[in-house]
Amino acid sequence: MRSKERRRPRLPWIKNRRRAINAAQNALIILLVISSVLLAGGRAGFSLRENISGYGAFSRSDGAQQGPQYGAAAEPMSIVVTPEDGIHDAAMYDSRALDEAYSRYSAALAEALGSAGEPEEVGESEWVSALHGPGVYFDYYTDCQLSSLAIWLGSEMNGGAAGHTARRLCLSLEGEEVTLYYYRVRGVSAAYRCSTGLSVTELTERIMESEPDGSRFVFELDEPLEKVDPYAVLVSGDIEVRTLAGENSLDAADSDALMSAFGLNSDLVSSYTEADGTGVYLEGTTTLRLGANGTVRFTRPGATVTSAISPADAVQRAREVLEQTVGLVSGVAELRLSYIFFDSASGEYTLRFDYAVDGLPVSLAGRECAAEIRLAGPAVAYADIAFRSYSYTGGSERPLPARIAAALAEAGEGGEPRLEYMDGYGSVSADWVVI
Repeated sequence: MRSKERRRPRLPWIKNRRRAINAAQNALIILLVISSVLLAGGRAGFSLRENISGYGAFSRSDGAQQGPQYGAAAEPMSIVVTPEDGIHDAAMYDSRALDEAYSRYSAALAEALGSAGEPEEVGESEWVSALHGPGVYFDYYTDCQLSSLAIWLGSEMNGGAAGHTARRLCLSLEGEEVTLYYYRVRGVSAAYRCSTGLSVTELTERIMESEPDGSRFVFELDEPLEKVDPYAVLVSGDIEVRTLAGENSLDAADSDALMSAFGLNSDLVSSYTEADGTGVYLEGTTTLRLGANGTVRFTRPGATVTSAISPADAVQRAREVLEQTVGLVSGVAELRLSYIFFDSASGEYTLRFDYAVDGLPVSLAGRECAAEIRLAGPAVAYADIAFRSYSYTGGSERPLPARIAAALAEAGEGGEPRLEYMDGYGSVSADWVVI
C-alpha cells in the first residue's frame, strides 16, 4: 500500500488537489501575458529535447536572422485525429507515437495559429461538435499562451487570440475551411474559434490516412459520466506502458558543477556535512544544500530585481539551471514547464517543472513538482530540485483500462482521470490519478 505522503492518491480514493488553485493559476497567466508586454515583449518557451545553453538566432526561409531562438516549453500529451464524426485515432502514453503525430500535424497547427483571425466566443455545443467532427485535437496538459505556442512552432500571431491561453486546441474541418478552436479557463470556462488560412485539402488528406482505434471523448460515451471531465480522452482496450526504475541521481552530479550553475565561487565557499550526509555550501548568506535524499535547495536571501527580464528569458534562465544540474543525470526523463507566475509587486518569477517519461507525467511522492525556481531578474533567488534518474527495466505493465478509471472517478468526486508514473522513491509504477 502506498504511503499517505505521496503526491496524489490512487483510485478509488480520489482527491482533486489542484482544482482549487486552477482558477488562480489562470488569472495569474493573464498577468503574465500583460507583463510580457511591459517587460520588452519577450516570448516564453524552451525546448524539452534540444540542448540550447544560451541565446541564439533562428534563420528564416530568406536567410535573415530574426531575434532570439526559443524552443517549445510544452508539447502535446494527447493528439486525437478524427477522420469522421466520432471516429478517432489517439496518440497517448507513447512518446514515439506522440512525436510522429506531432511531426505530422505541427506545421498545420503553426500555420493555423499564424493565420488566425479574430477570436469569437462560442458555446459548449460548438466546441463539442468540433471535437466530435473531422479534425485534429491537441491537449498540452498545461495552459500555453497562444502567441508563444506559435513562436515555438516557428510562426507568429497577431490579433486578439495572441494573448489568450489554452491547454486544448482543435483544427476542425468545416466545409472548405479549417477553423481553429481552443478552450480556455478564466474562472469561467469558454471556447473560442478563429478562421484560418490553412488549406483544407492538404489537412484532409493527412487526416484520412489515420487508422481509428476506438478512442472516445467522455462526452461521446453511451452512458454519460456527469462528474468526469467531458473532454478527457479514453483510449479503447488495455493500456500497456513500459516499466521504470527510478533512483536518486544526486550522487552522480558534480558538486563543483552544481555550485557553478548557481553562481557560487568554489574558491570562496565554505562547506560542512550534516549528520544525515547532507552537504552544505556557504558563500556569505547564500546557501546550497545537497540533501542525502537527492533534494537540492538553493537560497539567496535578499535577492532583488536589478534588471527586468521577459517571460521568455525567465524560462530560458530556469532551463539553463536545470540543464546544468538535474538535466545531466535524469536518464530517459524530460523536464516540462508546468507553471509560471510573475509577481508584479516584487518583479520575481516562479517557475515549476515536472518529469515526463514516454508520454506520461511523473508524480513524485510528497512533492508538488519536480523542481521550483524563483528568479529575481536573471538571478536565481531560490531553487528546490528533486534529483531523479529514470531508466526502462525492459518489462511492461498494464494499469486499469481508461474507461474503468473514468467510471471510478464518476463514483468518487469526479474530475479528469489521468495516467501517470507514480514515483514513491522505492518503486515506480503507472497509476491513475484524478485532477
